[in-house]
Amino acid sequence: MNLSSILVCADEAASAVLREVLEELDIRFELCGDVARTAVRLAQERFDLIVLDCEKQSEVLVLLEESRSTRANQSSMAVVVVSGQESIRQMFALGVNFVLYRPVSRERALSTLRAAQAVLRRDKRRKARAAVHTHATVDYADVTQARATLVDLAEDGMAVNFGEKLPPTCKVYFQFQLPGQTSSLRLSGQVMWQDWSGRAGVQFVDVPKASRRLLDEWLKKKLEDAPKLALMEDRVEIEHSIRPSESSVAMEGHPAGKSKPEKSSRHSQLVEEHEAKSREARALSRLRSEPGNRRGQTRYACRIGAEVYQQGSRVRNYCHLSDLSPGGCYLEMPLAFPAGTPVEIIVRTHEIKMRLSGQVRASHPGYGMGVAFHLNTKDERQGVQQLVDFVAASAAAEGS
Repeated sequence: MNLSSILVCADEAASAVLREVLEELDIRFELCGDVARTAVRLAQERFDLIVLDCEKQSEVLVLLEESRSTRANQSSMAVVVVSGQESIRQMFALGVNFVLYRPVSRERALSTLRAAQAVLRRDKRRKARAAVHTHATVDYADVTQARATLVDLAEDGMAVNFGEKLPPTCKVYFQFQLPGQTSSLRLSGQVMWQDWSGRAGVQFVDVPKASRRLLDEWLKKKLEDAPKLALMEDRVEIEHSIRPSESSVAMEGHPAGKSKPEKSSRHSQLVEEHEAKSREARALSRLRSEPGNRRGQTRYACRIGAEVYQQGSRVRNYCHLSDLSPGGCYLEMPLAFPAGTPVEIIVRTHEIKMRLSGQVRASHPGYGMGVAFHLNTKDERQGVQQLVDFVAASAAAEGS
């Protein structure tokens, strides 16, 4: 089971012990030595486990408050290293799950983190999942009609192979058919975690009633037909970073844990190499045909009130800016403008007010639209960068 963690530790000796224990327990970790950087990462990405060992108690409290205020990490498990019991009550009030006392010994760290791992594994298995192998059409940010493969499915989310990395905590809009069904499902979700292979975990955000009915019917039949033991084996296998070719072979009936024939392995390797070359060719083609493509830029999850106008119109449309990069943004609004519409956006924060022009690149009726900025002057580019910097550092600014 693939668990992720973020480790904030100012003491080198304690950091060495905690890193060794996390590696032993096979918990992937990201080491952050800077509190401001940690706050930004907590706003960008979901972590199963947050381990805090800061020099100042105030820094611990700021990061705890920050993690609980973000949608991605509000339910993440927290382990805090303390010197005494003075602040224990306050930390538990902020949702701390485990406490380690200084000096950090390997035995105590192993015992505590092993207990945290057991709870996380139990929680991850709470929702029964069913293996599935079906293709979906996905839209996100300024990307439309991309292809992805569903790997497993539950009531509240699914594992998806996108084949490439998406913006952190990105909203994605899906359309797909489940095996044995003739009607299509339409729903939206938010990316909660990603790995190196392009696989991601998606938590459902909005599932229309018709799609919920189809989803529940399929899950009920699938889970009733499958033995419980097989369900658990599929669950454990899916949580690891398996490639699409391996998951499809497993779906064809190969028992988990048994070696496959050499010929099958060779075939899977050839399929995988072909898919990788195809992805590279498609990416190169997009770059050549769209030299202004900015998908490679870092995107920041946020939620800022804004107003948007069709260019030349005085009709004000209120919306929320929820995904921002130096090249564009996503605007959440029920009555999205058609793709290609030129727009004017007014963004206001406590510190910034600016007007931006752009063009709708992707339209999702009922959800919102992706907009590419038109930045024709140096002042416009600096203004957008100022807004990006504000979003990236807002958590740290609130805590300082």
